[in-house]
Amino acid sequence: MFSKIFLSKEKLYKNIEHMEKITNGKICAMIKANVYGHGQKELLPILSKRIDYFGVSNEDEAYLAREYTDKTIIVFGLCQDYRTCMEKEISFAVFSPNHVEKIIKIAQYFSLTPRMHLCINTGMNRYGIKKVNDFKKIIKLLNKNHLKLEGIYTHFSSLTTDRIYTENQKKLFFKFLKYLPVDWDTIKHVGGGKTIFEDLNCDVYRMGIELYGYEVNGVSPILSVESEIVSLQDVKKGEHVGYLCGYTADKDITVATIPLGYADGLPRKLSNKLEVNINGKKARSTGNICMDTFMLDVSNIKCKIGDKVIIMKNAYDIANILGTTEYEVLTNFNKFRGERIIVS
Repeated sequence: MFSKIFLSKEKLYKNIEHMEKITNGKICAMIKANVYGHGQKELLPILSKRIDYFGVSNEDEAYLAREYTDKTIIVFGLCQDYRTCMEKEISFAVFSPNHVEKIIKIAQYFSLTPRMHLCINTGMNRYGIKKVNDFKKIIKLLNKNHLKLEGIYTHFSSLTTDRIYTENQKKLFFKFLKYLPVDWDTIKHVGGGKTIFEDLNCDVYRMGIELYGYEVNGVSPILSVESEIVSLQDVKKGEHVGYLCGYTADKDITVATIPLGYADGLPRKLSNKLEVNINGKKARSTGNICMDTFMLDVSNIKCKIGDKVIIMKNAYDIANILGTTEYEVLTNFNKFRGERIIVS
């Protein structure tokens, strides 16, 4: 493979240690969307040595994660096959009394034990219960069937934009917690933006992008993308480069071809805007990014076929060009067709 993603184990562990110092609770590492584009099968065995809880979006992500860790895995979206989840000892969110009742029936029919995490809708308005009476119904239902909640949680929607709304969310969550039976030993956890900086005194804090090097001071991006020059072309003044005459040379130039394109997660909107590093010097993309390749003007760089090209070390750089977030940049690399390599 000419193109590679490198994942730094050392930086990942330092990020985890930094986040552990900020909060007194344990960490639930969010590994949905292929660990935000980093690679689940590559990172999960490493994460599992330091992390006790993992969060995913759906059961397929959970089944894959179960191949690499025996730690607690929580599905935060709806599942289609709760029986298999229970058989694989996967925890999952529940969102209403009717939902809990359905789970109990499945569990009893197959003689299984559900590991349920109740979502409290404090203002995200995506999933969960809003009424204390619904919570009381669920408690009564579980007690009747000799079951307990493994976890109870909420998700903050506006930590960085609306303090009053956030404070109301916090108050509502703690109001629900007062009704939680003390003998259940239920895990209390929160997520959504910078919840780690809130005075919440929870057991577990859900973290995603922070662990992988973004959004918080003191952490470092763990993912970098590299490739190499596979072709050098002399282009005369007036000639075009790439599809649709995406670039027209205003002088004689040398163009390098890099075997990475939008099918690998490099957005086409970066055409004529992306800057990469070759032998310590910057080179700009030239012409429209292709499905499998992109081209660079290397006229002022001493280079040869086989030389390394550093495409990305920090997703913020590309996000700023595109006017988007680092989340989108990173998850685009779910398409990556090269090799993912763990480095120290």
